[in-house]
This record gives sequence, C-alpha cells and structure tokens, in this order.
Amino acid sequence: MASHMPAGYAEDRLHRYLAHWTRDPSNVSKLDIAAITWATEEERRARQKKYCQVASDYYDLVTPLYEQGWGQHFHYTPLTPGLSIRESMTAYEKTFSGLARLKKDMRVLDLGCGIGGPARTIASTIGCRIMGITNNAWHVERGTALTKEAGLEHLITFIEGDFLKLPFADESFDAAYSIESLCHAPDPAEVYREVKRVLKPGAPFTFHEFAMTEHSPAPWYYGPAGDIGWAWKIPGWPDFWKVFQMWDPFRGCAHAVYRVMILVGMAPPEVSTLMDTMWYCTRSVVQGGRMGIFTPMYVFVCRKPAGGLES
Repeated sequence: MASHMPAGYAEDRLHRYLAHWTRDPSNVSKLDIAAITWATEEERRARQKKYCQVASDYYDLVTPLYEQGWGQHFHYTPLTPGLSIRESMTAYEKTFSGLARLKKDMRVLDLGCGIGGPARTIASTIGCRIMGITNNAWHVERGTALTKEAGLEHLITFIEGDFLKLPFADESFDAAYSIESLCHAPDPAEVYREVKRVLKPGAPFTFHEFAMTEHSPAPWYYGPAGDIGWAWKIPGWPDFWKVFQMWDPFRGCAHAVYRVMILVGMAPPEVSTLMDTMWYCTRSVVQGGRMGIFTPMYVFVCRKPAGGLES
C-alpha cells in the first residue's frame, strides 16, 4: 500500500498554510503571535471567505504528521479506564454510532471525513453505507487506499467537496454525522441548512464538536498535554511514546535538534514555525481543558422534522 506521505510533500505546503496566519506572507519563518491571537475583524473575515483553502492547506500539511504520530482517527476522545487512547477512540466511535441512530444498510453522510478512521470503525461495526466528503484531495486518496486495505470499499466512498455546497440530491441520505469538522465552517448554520436539505424527513444528524463549557470531563487532554504520568497509569506502554513526544522536555530537545538542522541547511527555517504553531494550538486546547471552560467533544443529536424540507 502507498505511504502515508503524499508525493511531492515539500516546503511549499509549509508556505501555503503558514501564509494564512501572518501579516507578512513573504516571511513565514517566525510564528506571528499577534496575527493569530489578536486578529482584526477584517482579517477574520478574509480567512472566512477562503475557509475551504485554509482548511485544505492545513490538512495538506498536517495529515501525514497526524497519521504518523496520532493514528488514522483525527479527533479527541473520552477516555475509557484501562484502554489506550487508540482503543478509547474506537470504543467511543462505536458509542457515537449508537447515539447517531445508525443502522445496517443506511445511507450515511460523513461531513469532514478526514482519511476515514471513524467511518471504517462505524461501517465495519454496523454495516451502513457511508459517503465521506472532505475538501482535501489527499484525504480522498489516502482514505480510499486505507479503506481498500481494510476490505471496506463496498461500504465507504470518499469524495472531494464543500460541505456548505453539498453535491447531493435533496432527501438522499438516511442519516448524517460529523466529528470535529464543523469548526472549519465560517457559519455552521449554513452547514445545518445543507444537511437538512440532503436528509430524508425524520433522519438524524449527530455531531461531535468543539464547545465552550463550564465543566469538561478530565483528563481527556492528557495526551496533547504531554502528561506522561497519566500515560503511564492509563493504560501503560500503548500510549507512552505517543504522549512522550508531546512532553515539554522532549519538545524542547526536538526543537533544539531542528534548530541545528536549520542552521546547517538540513531543514528549512519554516519547520521551526510549524513546530511552534502546532505547539501553540495544542497547548491552547489543553489550557482550556484544564480550566474547565472548553471541550472538543460536545455531542449534539438532532433530527430533521418529519414534515420534510419546509418544516
């Protein structure tokens, strides 16, 4: 099977994505904290207008890194005592499919499907037919390859498209779901309208999404926090190396190594910016979890009115 690294994975991917988050696109070798943290309304609106390109450039860059370091399931998960992060993800996806009212032979829409980790868990468990849509071409190619390797190509299909302009007929799906993807939409209400259009009357729509909240289930964030103490206790070795790579001392050492590589010309300066960007985002999520004001795992269960499109 093909490598998880796409052909031509090169520096231009770094430039394309990092240029969205700086006030000086000609210089992306340094993290522009002001542009990220104190963006003006004008800057936010400009990014929202090109949301598809921003999201696609992001996943062009990070998908191989996510798959290598985190696995094929690009989402956070409630932790199950005694299970590793990966095992907890699989267990959660099965629970999620129950909340989503998914059943055998249903035609199901997966919005923002990534490379199809959750879709493969759900389809293999339930036997429903899943159509995954993503705005990233590499997700379609990689997801299709992984699905064929798993022997699930008869149940899962991937297409490239925009979930604000779904390329499907009215009332053509029995159910729909999304997992940590609606956060990329400039206006989630537009997604809801499109989902309502393509769902059959009475069909469910379930999504797992980022949300601000007064309380968060802890410690879901021990992985991105690099908390090797929790990694050792829950469940032991299966998570240890994955979490160790996010531990601050390890990150500091890795950053030092890359700085030497940059200095001697073995890596472009933008690699340092990428590492800073990923660390900044990860630590922001962790801090929100520790404060109890944010969770990436808020689940909404909805249903299209039985009366149809005009209800």
